[in-house]
Amino acid sequence: MNLKFLFIIFFTFFYNKAFGFEKFNLNDIDPNENIIVEDMFEPLKVTGDALPWELFGKTKEVEDCTIDKDGFDYCLIKPIYDHKIKKYNGETVTIMGYMFPLEESEKQRKFLIGPYPLSCPFHYHVGPSQVIEIKSNNPINFSFDPITIKGKLKIEFNEETGSFFYLETIKS
Repeated sequence: MNLKFLFIIFFTFFYNKAFGFEKFNLNDIDPNENIIVEDMFEPLKVTGDALPWELFGKTKEVEDCTIDKDGFDYCLIKPIYDHKIKKYNGETVTIMGYMFPLEESEKQRKFLIGPYPLSCPFHYHVGPSQVIEIKSNNPINFSFDPITIKGKLKIEFNEETGSFFYLETIKS
């Protein structure tokens, strides 16, 4: 019998088991594990006078595409700010969230803050409406725990960084 034919038969019937591919069934997860997974995706519940993350999340993200002079597509995600967040532009506010470092040091002068803990060392896994870029004159020690920071909120889109919000720190 042809060896090629035998290989095809074997591969057809045993491919999934041989290479570890099995159908995943959500019902096979223990209910206690399911609760833990769902909890991982809850945004930080802020306390005190900190602005709630839901307020920032009301900012709509729209894709704006153009063609540059060389004929290449150039697309940006731009904000449409909700009127409820616009009223805080230029105001001193308190923000509570998780740090995402942008510098290679224990102390950070420029970093991102958002409602979810770090899950990847390369980028934050949320859209720009859920991230605030922090600029601090005084370095702040990096922490995996939520921090509370106070500063002047600037609501403006930066095409270069893609940031929708900035906070110039006063106190951390």
